Amino acid sequence: MSDIGQIRQSVIGAAFAGDLEACLLNLGQRDIPDHERAWIYCQLSEALYHKGSRDVAVDCARSAFDLQPEKEEIANLCAWVFSNCGKHEEAALAYEQLLAIRPDWAAGHRHASGSFAAAGQLDRAISHGRKASDLDPHSFEFAFHAACLLETVGRPAQAAHYLMRAAALDPADAGVLRQLSATLFALDQSEQAVALALRAVALAPSDRLNALHATELLLRTNRYDEAAAIILDAVDIHREDPVALRLLSATQMLRGLTEDALAAIDRALDLSPEAAEYHLHRANLLYRLGRLDEAAEGFSRSAALDPSKPDAKRSQLTVYFDRGRFIEALAIGGELIQTSPDNEEYARAVLQVLHRRFEMLDGDYVVLGERQLRPRRELRPRPTIFAALQTQLRVIYALMIRETRTRLADSKLGYGWALLEPVLHILMLSLVFAVMMRGRPPIGDKFFIFYYTGIIPYHLFVHTSSSMTNAVSSNAPLLQLPLVSTFDVIIARGLVEVLTDLMVAIILLAGFFAVGIGLLPHDLPALSASVVAVSLFGCGIGLINAVINAFFKSWDKIWAQLTRTLYFCSGIFYVPGMMPDWIRDILAWNPILHAVDWFRSSFFPEYEPHWLDRSYLAIVAAVSVAAGLCLERGLRRHLYEPL
Repeated sequence: MSDIGQIRQSVIGAAFAGDLEACLLNLGQRDIPDHERAWIYCQLSEALYHKGSRDVAVDCARSAFDLQPEKEEIANLCAWVFSNCGKHEEAALAYEQLLAIRPDWAAGHRHASGSFAAAGQLDRAISHGRKASDLDPHSFEFAFHAACLLETVGRPAQAAHYLMRAAALDPADAGVLRQLSATLFALDQSEQAVALALRAVALAPSDRLNALHATELLLRTNRYDEAAAIILDAVDIHREDPVALRLLSATQMLRGLTEDALAAIDRALDLSPEAAEYHLHRANLLYRLGRLDEAAEGFSRSAALDPSKPDAKRSQLTVYFDRGRFIEALAIGGELIQTSPDNEEYARAVLQVLHRRFEMLDGDYVVLGERQLRPRRELRPRPTIFAALQTQLRVIYALMIRETRTRLADSKLGYGWALLEPVLHILMLSLVFAVMMRGRPPIGDKFFIFYYTGIIPYHLFVHTSSSMTNAVSSNAPLLQLPLVSTFDVIIARGLVEVLTDLMVAIILLAGFFAVGIGLLPHDLPALSASVVAVSLFGCGIGLINAVINAFFKSWDKIWAQLTRTLYFCSGIFYVPGMMPDWIRDILAWNPILHAVDWFRSSFFPEYEPHWLDRSYLAIVAAVSVAAGLCLERGLRRHLYEPL
């Protein structure tokens, strides 16, 4: 042992003296047991590391680990050297060797996880990271490390588990709350995510990351005023933060304060003038304000700063088109098609520009390859009102055919569902109220006919107004065609719904006759007038809904809830005369109640409600149609503007 001790001292001394090569050669020639030789290599590796000779220290550690990997003290020191010298894969293997000896060593699993992560082996890193936290659930650092790894590989549900553990261990750590908030939002738990984000802001109000994160979540959940309060405070603290100013601009834009949004993005651009996305956002704001030439310049600047993204050029094309600068629009369109020749949307946009350009041309033109000019073209005569109306009717008819083919295409029942829905309504109401009313409806002697007269006008209004709400967004590609307008796609969808519901009504009535419970209307002109009135009312409200939905994307969901309320306020399964007078007087303000009673009185001659006001429904229908047409025509250019 004394000889081995002398060898150890001489080797380490030689290492510090700089005569390492000869010493290592001498050590390799000595007859020394492997465990002693491995330990000498370990001590030599540690000494060389402290001396700064890291490459040689790693070589010595490798020699030691190759000789005695199963020895705990050898593996431990080698893992330390490998890790500190950036040899993470070898460090991870050394830690795994240690864990084979000490499988419940939580810190060892954490070290192995860090080494595997640094080596790019994330699956093994996650396995050890989770094991470390599970062995020591009271370690904040272990839980947070495991969560970060799981988020990196896109496993938010498992990451949330460890983030919750970390948050429970340190509830005052705003950074963990912010990260947990982002993870829960990715899991569609938006309410909890927003609550945690707001809590993080409350714990660290001056932390810009907390403020930015909370603002973004509030914007995504349509809580614009709360988002504005947070981001305004953040901008007051971080006045030179372009990211905060950009987010402030987005917030003010969504609140409808376009001028304030423009001022905020201008401040952001003063700080980051080369940010292409900032120029793109500013140009969109200018477009909203109708400052088209400035918007075109902004889109051009954004495209020049980031040529890899075509969004700016696509928006620039739209601005040039709206401004009537067709040559510039065609030039931009050519660049877009050259960049993405398979993009159908770009091709349709260029085709629209070409159509408009050809309509505007009134001079001579030259075909490439010809030396002489073609004869002057005669200008096409301006189409008459009748011809223009014929063209629009053909367009609407074509759109109706398209809607007919695509409506309910994803449902296996297809158009069968349009018939099944009222049948189920009538059947359910008949079964329930036959028991409650002891086998007799409020009017007549057939439950099916009574509820039929309530469901049909209600469905005419609800189906028409609801389907027209999403007409613009669902048919956006068609709006690139020159002959198709927003009015065409909206009204085509409404007409399809009206015709569908009328066919369903006729089929149902025929079915009632087939089973022996049919009843013909006693006043066919009144029945037709009620159908026309409620259909016009549905189309008018549908036009208004389509315009609102273009600016407020959640309006269709709100409208769905409002129509559910109408189901109980429109006299579908009861007669308003059954209600107290004060309740009936309130219900009488509902136009659909008048539509139902008008339709119902056409079937039952004994039913003549004194509160029925046919002129009220007709006036409301006419006003709604006029308002819808005015809104659509006045805001047509903004219904499908670039985003």
